[in-house]
Amino acid sequence: MVIEAIPLIHIFWGIHTFIMRGYYMKLSKKLTSVALLAMSASSVMASEATDKDFAQLLAKYKLDAKEQSYCYTDENGKLQGSNVDTKVRLASVTKLITTLWAVEEKGPNYRYDTKLYIKGNNLHIQGSFDPFMSNEKMLFLISQLNTLGYKHFDKITYDKTIQIFPNAQVHTDPYPLITRDSNGKNIKLYFNTDSWSKVFRAEYDRLASLAKKDRFLKSVDMSADAVEFSEKNPLVEDINNVPEDVKVLTLTSPALYKYLKETNVKSNNYSSHTIFLDLGGAAKFEKWVADKFSITTDKLKLWNGNGLPTVINGKRYDNYATCAVMAELIEALKESSERQGKEIEDVVAVPGSDAGTFANRLNSSDLKNTFVAKTGTLMHTSTLAGAMNTQKGYSFFGIFNQTTDITSAKQVQNAMVKSLMDEMSGPKTFGYQVEGFHAYDNNENVKNFNIIDEEEATDFSSIEGSLQ
Repeated sequence: MVIEAIPLIHIFWGIHTFIMRGYYMKLSKKLTSVALLAMSASSVMASEATDKDFAQLLAKYKLDAKEQSYCYTDENGKLQGSNVDTKVRLASVTKLITTLWAVEEKGPNYRYDTKLYIKGNNLHIQGSFDPFMSNEKMLFLISQLNTLGYKHFDKITYDKTIQIFPNAQVHTDPYPLITRDSNGKNIKLYFNTDSWSKVFRAEYDRLASLAKKDRFLKSVDMSADAVEFSEKNPLVEDINNVPEDVKVLTLTSPALYKYLKETNVKSNNYSSHTIFLDLGGAAKFEKWVADKFSITTDKLKLWNGNGLPTVINGKRYDNYATCAVMAELIEALKESSERQGKEIEDVVAVPGSDAGTFANRLNSSDLKNTFVAKTGTLMHTSTLAGAMNTQKGYSFFGIFNQTTDITSAKQVQNAMVKSLMDEMSGPKTFGYQVEGFHAYDNNENVKNFNIIDEEEATDFSSIEGSLQ
């Protein structure tokens, strides 16, 4: 057996390589450890810096630290803050959760279709639980029917899914009582123009002036002899097999994301809770959020969709969550919006551009179009939560003050927004423009429900002949 001699230089080189590999592996481990320690230290320092600002602000405004909470996600997505797992009252920040549920369950482009069945001089209205069946939408409907040539109905019936509330677009008070009788009275008022007062006619003129050209007739003329509730459609036995002598029209709402945007900008308590009820209410929400996010009632509980207190048998109940849960759900709202072709600013108020609850705060030029947020206020609660676009990426945040000193709480929140922005290396603007809002779709008219041809469906005049 012959063994070739190995050159001495190869032996020395092998020994050198083995030694150096061991050295570099040890060095690499040390460097990795140093890097991890640096990242950890940076995270701790970030938390310490914002914690210090928060503590100083609470001391300045004499707010009990145990009753206050704030949190935000840092550049690594890690949650920072103080009392992040403390249960806090949400107030109108609740509307962000209702928005998430609606976007996930219905989709941002969902539309509420109110159907009108007309046979001779009889009309049946089939609702869709549209949360903005307001003066604007109902008066628009009267104008549209006049345009089609309808000026009188012998009898109008309506079902249980229509919910008419004249002040739906400006509502901030406790949820109104809407009944079959109130719906009937409102329909009777809208459909009998001779009974309109000067004030009501002035309201029609005001709304018409806000619309695009030719959306409202200059004047309208409508009458109805009888208005009644009906469990079933008296004109059609099977809606999938409509007789030829029955005309079917539809009044289509704007896309849901526009409703949600308006709800959050104006903090509309009526529309937010109506959307919440349409989605299934408190019991269904509890199951949904547990199934989807594994969040249970020890961390989140909604009694309603707007954040106002709920009273049951004389006892008050408030919506609550933790700051950590709110940050998680706001991040989920951003992800869900983007997954469905929208941005979070399409459904949440943008301070500095959108007025509403931000008309007089957090609207400086350096913050304009850099974050989205929702405010909340109750007698003993002031809240702010949203998402910041920063130089280090998006940060999801919440600031919850449980105190009766609302003025001081807002000062703390305003200062903390700037503190968090600074911690994330400053704000970063995103492209955003304010759009006007109408309760009806400003690009659509009342249309024949059975139209298939998209070219016909794009303009109201294209269906006028088929409805004569």
